[in-house]
Amino acid sequence: MDTPDLLRNLFIIPIPAFLCLHIRRQVSYKEQRTDTAIALFAIPAILAVVICRDLLIPGSFSALPAIGETRWCRIVFYVYAGIALIRSYLLCFSVFYQMPRRTRRSTGYKLVSVSAVAFLIILEALTDASILGATMQNEILEALLPLGPPIAFCFLLFPLYNALHVMPASDVIVTSREFVMGGLNTTVLILNQKQQLLDWNRKVWGDGFPLPKPLFMEPFDAYKERILECGSCRVSPYNENIIISEKDGVETHYLLRTHEAKSPKRAFGFVLEISEITPIYTLLRQFEELAHYDRLTNMYNRNAYLSLVTNIIKEENMPLLIFVGDVNQLKQVNDVHGHIVGDQLIITIADIIKKAMPPGAFAARVGGDEFVMLLPGGSVEVAEQFVHDVIDMCGEVRHEVFGLPSISWGYSVMASVERSYNEVFDEADKIMYEYKKARHQFRSSGLLPG
Repeated sequence: MDTPDLLRNLFIIPIPAFLCLHIRRQVSYKEQRTDTAIALFAIPAILAVVICRDLLIPGSFSALPAIGETRWCRIVFYVYAGIALIRSYLLCFSVFYQMPRRTRRSTGYKLVSVSAVAFLIILEALTDASILGATMQNEILEALLPLGPPIAFCFLLFPLYNALHVMPASDVIVTSREFVMGGLNTTVLILNQKQQLLDWNRKVWGDGFPLPKPLFMEPFDAYKERILECGSCRVSPYNENIIISEKDGVETHYLLRTHEAKSPKRAFGFVLEISEITPIYTLLRQFEELAHYDRLTNMYNRNAYLSLVTNIIKEENMPLLIFVGDVNQLKQVNDVHGHIVGDQLIITIADIIKKAMPPGAFAARVGGDEFVMLLPGGSVEVAEQFVHDVIDMCGEVRHEVFGLPSISWGYSVMASVERSYNEVFDEADKIMYEYKKARHQFRSSGLLPG
């Protein structure tokens, strides 16, 4: 093989490797591994060494035969070039079909460039008598073949330039499904019309994601059952679409939302989002506590009481024991010692109520100095024991300012849902104020709105 042919081969050999590396850099957001790049250029490097040896020191390193004397170098080159070109095509087609239609022009230019290199390699094979086993006899074809490489190089470089001009690599990557699915913090599952799992962004499950990995064509209901069977997950009591995962005592909350995937004329399936909502969920629970808990006593407030009482008035909860309590001497303590000391009195009474209340009871602070306690399945004996326990516990406390705390109680039993709750509550309220011997005309805050 003469010197011009060797120089031409030296120039052509690394082109498939450079093109494959360039295409991958343009269409993939993943970092190129060093060992992969080295492997890609290993064969071109070996072939370049052989060519340089034949150019500079013919006959040296006899373990490597000369390029012009055997076919092994060319066969290795064509196999390597074919692999590199197929890889380049796959990279382009992969991102091409993942991109929106209006953004495909850049990748189309890249496909033209890969095809130009393929054409160049085919020309090299046609002109290689050692591969074909015979020399070219057609004079017209022999005259046209030298024009092939310049044309191929034009179709290689000009489309690559246009591809970068039309859409840079960052735009190609950010519009591809690979980047969108691989880079989402939200976990996405694709379901068909039968609610079977078709695809998901698999990268999520490689980062210690607590939910079990989906299975291809698995029905979503079966997948949700597997989530709940894994032991560390449960459904939120507030919403069936919220999954609570617990690990090392720390809860993480996930919201499952399904969107229908359809065109104006046809429905295709569903997109399921699994979003972590722990901060939002925690914030909502804090708001709920603010709305349903009394911050002073850490007991339920009037809002919680009104929400519960309408659900507790059911036949299965009868007889319902209703307590009404009113803190004694709170106004005098506030007037003489100030509201800070008055708050200490309320807190002391609330702590005593929480310690003395029977199992299954619900207690709430429904006003400034008023408390209500409800006990499903209660009885007069339980009521008397509770009042007695509260009196004993109050006698064990002696505050340095207000002295002994005390609270007046009244109670009544609602035997059936046929009776009005407010009627039974009024009975307990009157008993409490008869015991208290003051403010007989006061209407308690525990009555339900009429």
